[in-house]
Formats: sequence, structure tokens, C-alpha cells
Amino acid sequence: MILVLGGSGLLGSAILKHLQRQRYPARVLTRGMGDWRTSNIPILKQQGTEVVVGDMTDPNVLTRAISGCTAVIHAGGSFFQSNPDVMKSVHLDVVGDLTRIAELGGVQRFIHVSCLGASEHSLSTMMQYKWEAEQLVRDAPFYWTIVRPSYFYGASFPFLNALLPILKLKPVIPVPGSGLSEIEPVFVDDVANVIVQSLYNRGSVSKVYEIGGPVTYTILEFIDLVKDFMKIKTPLMHIPSDSADKTAKVFGKIVKNVHTDLIGLLSVDSSCKQEEQELPAQLSGLTLEEHLGAIIQNL
Repeated sequence: MILVLGGSGLLGSAILKHLQRQRYPARVLTRGMGDWRTSNIPILKQQGTEVVVGDMTDPNVLTRAISGCTAVIHAGGSFFQSNPDVMKSVHLDVVGDLTRIAELGGVQRFIHVSCLGASEHSLSTMMQYKWEAEQLVRDAPFYWTIVRPSYFYGASFPFLNALLPILKLKPVIPVPGSGLSEIEPVFVDDVANVIVQSLYNRGSVSKVYEIGGPVTYTILEFIDLVKDFMKIKTPLMHIPSDSADKTAKVFGKIVKNVHTDLIGLLSVDSSCKQEEQELPAQLSGLTLEEHLGAIIQNL
């Protein structure tokens, strides 16, 4: 049995589809929140996926979810955590609990989804936690693989959703620093395919895979691209990096979901640094611009 954390999210849903194609038995841990009419739990059960309802930050829930599983895919997490304590809990503390409980539960295979840009000294608190979580996985006794995608998109684009409150600001749109930090948006199905193809691939053990899309954008280029699609005419305003933190706190009081770490994320690279990397699955080569129109229509 394979446990998928974050199975109701964009990436987790794509992972489950690939697991189903391979006829791998899967179990999902989900909070089960939201309107029951739009809940995906009945669909998951109809597809033969086991469902455990609970909060992944609760060690008792993790213990129940991991019971009987030999593999874990951790794809949980969220951009929308403005509370520092909640951010640490979701991106770091849960990984500590998960690795400990997985070891006690006899889990043999562990795939951890991190993010391109994770770094010990990142300007982004989330990226710092992502880096610390990677170290916990590396130190665990099971067979691990770490997957580091850039920001992924499919029917939606979580990174764009996080930016929307800033893009709607007037009379200017704030951009921290030079705006030259790089991102490589990648199709979510490509990330999911790499994860599932890594699962029982011996060559993937103890590997860190970086996954980026075929086009590299600076933050300025990305914002300009979105502005064109959304027909936004508001000019950009550069904010010195040393004042971005204070600026984010001010904006956070004015606009929902604008917080310090979002400004940090805009200040760090999320692009591939490894050269000549051989992935366990071929990427599709699909570009963000092929999907951006439909993504924006669904906002």
C-alpha cells in the first residue's frame, strides 16, 4: 500500500492518476474539509483509493494513515500559510513526525516533494523549512528520493493564485529587488510522472531530482506575461530587498494572503541548477503559455 499525503491537491491528484494507471494500491490522507457536494472523497473511494480523513500535522492521524503501508509519497503543503507557526508545522514539523512514524511503521520507500529554491539561507522562510525537511529525509533509514519541482501548474496554478492579491493592487504592483529571480513553471503531470516512475526504480534511491519546465522566466517577465493575459495596465514598482519585509507586512494588513514569505518567494530562484540530469521519466515539454489562458479563465 502507498500512502499519498496531499492527495486532494493539484499535484496529489495527478500522482493518484498515475498510480491508478500502474494499478498500484493507494491510500490518501485528506483533511476532508469543504462542501460535501464538491468533495472528492466519494470519487476517490469509487476509484478504489483508500481514504483516511484527518490532519497530517496530528501524529496520531499519521500513525493511522501509515499503518500497513510500505511506501509514502509526501506531496502536502500550501502557499497560503501566513502564520509562521502554521508554516513551520506544515512544511517542517510534519516531515519530522512523518519520517519517525514511517520508520517505526516499517516503511521502505519514501518520496518527498520539496521545491526548487529550497536553501538553508533562503530569503523565503518556506524555502528554509523545505531545505530543513530535506535533511530529515536524507537522514532517515529508508530508501528515499527527493523531488524538487519549480512551481507547477495544471488546471490551476497555485503560485499565480498566491500572487493575485499583489497583481490586483493599485496604483502600482510591488516587485521586490531587481525582479530578476528565475522560475521555471512545470506541467504538474510531468512532476507526477517522475514521482511515480521513481517509486520502484532502484536507480532513483538516494537521488534528488530537479524538475523545471522548458521556459525560464524572470519574475519581471512572468508578471508581464500574466498582466498581458489578464489585461492589467498597472505599472510595476521595484522595492529594495532590505525593505521588502516591512512592505510585505504593510500589504498583509491591507490585502488578504499577502504576507512576508510571499515577498521572499519572489526574491529567490526556483530554477534547475543541476547539469545533465537523467530523470526516470521524460518530460512533455509543455509550456505555461499553452495553458495560461485556461488557467486565468478558471480563476
